[in-house]
Amino acid sequence: MRKVSIEIAKAFIKGKRKTIGKTHTFTSMQSGGNGYVSLHGNKIAWWENNHPYKNKHGNIHLSFCLCGWGTPTTRERLNTIFSYAFKSDSVYLKQIKGNQILFINDKQIDVNKHLNYVIRSVNGNVFLDDPVKKTG
Repeated sequence: MRKVSIEIAKAFIKGKRKTIGKTHTFTSMQSGGNGYVSLHGNKIAWWENNHPYKNKHGNIHLSFCLCGWGTPTTRERLNTIFSYAFKSDSVYLKQIKGNQILFINDKQIDVNKHLNYVIRSVNGNVFLDDPVKKTG
């Protein structure tokens, strides 16, 4: 993990504003709801429903989108966020033969780089919702 990705992931999880190069975190007050991370102006990660530290049950609802860019930088930023949010390395993105693949607990899922996805951790069980079309 690169230092910039670690700093961005920590700021995002703590709900703090941070800008490093072309990567920015926005807090809930700035985004009109939940915080998010943008890379080159594209919203690549955001909390769905509520931030896990505000959720008394510790459930996580983390949305992400590659925004059409299956680049090493986008994957690296998201993988670092996944690692810190889920406190494990069991959730990560990888490119295999030009395809974007999401691994969740050793299960491989093809990712469309234009769709939004929600990864949920409920009572310690991590799973992926069905993708939805990107909006905005």
